[in-house]
Amino acid sequence: MFENATVWAEKQFGKTNLGDPRRTNRLVKLAATIANEPGKPLVNITQSPADMEGAYRFIRNDHVEPKAIADAGFQATAEQAQKHELLLALEDTTNIVYSHRSIRDDLGHVNQGNRHRGMLAHSILLFAPQSSEVVGLIEQSRWTRDIMTRGKRRLHAQTPYQEKEGYKWKSASRNMTERLQSKMSDVISVCDREADIYEYLCYKLDSQQRFVVRSMQSRHIEEGEDKLYAFAAELQSTGQKQVHIAQKGGRKARWATLDIVFAPVTLKVPYNKQGKPVPVYYVGCSERDNPESELNWHLLTNEPVHSKEDALKVVSHYEHRWLVEEYHKV
Repeated sequence: MFENATVWAEKQFGKTNLGDPRRTNRLVKLAATIANEPGKPLVNITQSPADMEGAYRFIRNDHVEPKAIADAGFQATAEQAQKHELLLALEDTTNIVYSHRSIRDDLGHVNQGNRHRGMLAHSILLFAPQSSEVVGLIEQSRWTRDIMTRGKRRLHAQTPYQEKEGYKWKSASRNMTERLQSKMSDVISVCDREADIYEYLCYKLDSQQRFVVRSMQSRHIEEGEDKLYAFAAELQSTGQKQVHIAQKGGRKARWATLDIVFAPVTLKVPYNKQGKPVPVYYVGCSERDNPESELNWHLLTNEPVHSKEDALKVVSHYEHRWLVEEYHKV
């Protein structure tokens, strides 16, 4: 939470280049007004009819570039990032769904079963774990899916990687790198299972970028004849960790005791890909004494893991990933 919305808005958007300082001043004022009363419509939070009219003129102004506003916010986050020794780049994608018929034709499909239209947004939220501080948004991309491609997932294997939706992970990392430059050596990307893409893992390793990615599939590995999850099931526990499981849907909140395992592994090149094996560290945590539990994290990382303490750090990094989901809910 910030103590003064006006001070926050000035830091976040005061350097925005909108071609006219009056537009920048209006942006700062509008941002502060919205921050003071989040979730409420402008008509209810503007101080006077003149302020309301000025806000709507700003929003409708064709000379106001949304990219310029976003870039100013990303730059403010990059400046704040310099103050921290370690940063977690928490990544996630969300659907932004609209039911308004008046804008249906401008939007795409968001999933197979949803009758509404919408867009998708992929965000990277920087978090400083040592001070438990949310630093800010460092990257966000938005796009719509062609409504004519609904139900054509069967063509996924024939689509070039650069044209797939999964390319967003690499694209987001590149944009974040442009903004943070040398500070990237202090950044660990933390991603859910959707980022378990062979090309993305190769990119992060080749770029010497740090990452923790939750595994989506039991990949073939060079260590023995078993696949990754079967190999992990045979590892000896190095200790335990208690994790709080948040309430979700019909699931009740609870505490779970997890066994921690780790080992270096080398992922084989997928049969339908060309490239090289991927050396990573595997960290697993699961409720081995609870066969009905769905809590089973298989984490892949290039952070060195040689001890229980190293493994627990990786698990802790992944636990913070939920913050970006909370950001999207807000």
